[in-house]
Amino acid sequence: MPTTFSLEILRREVVDVAGEFLGTLADFSVDITTGNVVAILVALEPDLDPSLMPWPIIEGLLSIPVEEVDKIGTKVQLKR
Repeated sequence: MPTTFSLEILRREVVDVAGEFLGTLADFSVDITTGNVVAILVALEPDLDPSLMPWPIIEGLLSIPVEEVDKIGTKVQLKR
């Protein structure tokens, strides 16, 4: 089931609280001890400057903690 879920939401648009497009969901970061998703990894829109983002870039992807996700629907909506 988790594999099916991840395939369904990968490549969804990630938007901020104002609905501005940040990029697309590329992957997840998982805590190997608990199996919990700890961050979403976003392929940032090329026009955006990663140094202006409040989250780190890890291996070319913006790493956003799951606590920052407001909801997941047709798009991934962030809290800020």
